[in-house]
Amino acid sequence: MRLDDCVFVTSNRGKLREAEAVLGVALRHRGLDLDEPQSLDLRYVVEAKARAAFAVIGGPVLVEDTALELLGLDGFPGPLIRWLLTSVGPAGLSTVSRAFGDPRAVARCQVCAFDGRSMVVGEGVVDGSIADGPRGAGGFGWDCVFVPAAGDGRTYGELTDDEKNAISHRRRAFVALRDALGA
Repeated sequence: MRLDDCVFVTSNRGKLREAEAVLGVALRHRGLDLDEPQSLDLRYVVEAKARAAFAVIGGPVLVEDTALELLGLDGFPGPLIRWLLTSVGPAGLSTVSRAFGDPRAVARCQVCAFDGRSMVVGEGVVDGSIADGPRGAGGFGWDCVFVPAAGDGRTYGELTDDEKNAISHRRRAFVALRDALGA
């Protein structure tokens, strides 16, 4: 299986731009409204999404999902971060992380390629923390509150696209997948 044989199934243009920048290629893509399992197990979520996308596309697919694990909440919300953001927004995420006395967080991304027979997953992880409040206008989702530990104290939202793409959890996941596929 090759990445350029896969259709990247995402409706999120930000994720598409990041993936293409990291891989250095234009990806075929399609937005689909898939039933997504609600689980704290990220691997289960991406594999279920890959099977569902393959059933619709009928050929090799590429799917991605991201988790934000708050250490003060024993890893919650993980893959359910979308729903927490919908409820309280980035500022609320800062408040929640601080309320438990531990702002540390782990950004985790898994990218899955599936051709109906083989399923290959790449994972990327970045340790960091949640800022006191939103900072920066770049990125999307929770980028304005996530501060990577290996950085200079800026949030993903304060970094340029190139700076973020050089260190992000999504980059690491796509590179791991590319390497696993031998591409």
